[in-house]
Amino acid sequence: MSNAEFLSNMEVEVKAKIDNIRGVKRKILASGGSFISRNLIRDFSLDFEDRRLQERDYVLRVRVFEDGKGVITFKGPRKVDKQYKIREELEVHVNNGMNAVKIFERLGFRVIFRIDRIREIYEFKDEKVQVMLDVFPEIGAFMEVEGNKKGIEEVIKKLGMKREEFTALTLRHYIEDYKNRFGRVPKLTFDD
Repeated sequence: MSNAEFLSNMEVEVKAKIDNIRGVKRKILASGGSFISRNLIRDFSLDFEDRRLQERDYVLRVRVFEDGKGVITFKGPRKVDKQYKIREELEVHVNNGMNAVKIFERLGFRVIFRIDRIREIYEFKDEKVQVMLDVFPEIGAFMEVEGNKKGIEEVIKKLGMKREEFTALTLRHYIEDYKNRFGRVPKLTFDD
């Protein structure tokens, strides 16, 4: 794999918890962002019983969309960077996401974590940046800005948001924070 290929497989992103999702949508569209899609997403994180992938900071995830299609994702260890979450990310699209989960289970993996979200994707073409607005069942709404570092910073400025609002923290951090504040695990799926 060439260095250029490796870099193209690097995920660089920041995340912010948002209170006024409608206001953020208006800012995105007013700042030149284009609406791409809206989807209910079900994420299944997989590992072996001994959690050997998690120990190495690897993620194996199957993301299943409303239409049943899916994406298998491998994420490598996080790179040390206080401002951005950076890690290798490889993806393969599949026609049947739930069958992908079942195949991994037959191979000895098990679902160790599941979370649902409603995701809207917007794109800033000039900056080569995507903005994702995620609404989770109980932990609230988040904005993810993904692309190259320069483009991420330009989009944050265009949106009139403060850089301090964004972090490299993972979703698991916010789940733990919820647990600490409310004394229980938040509802993570839209299932009844």
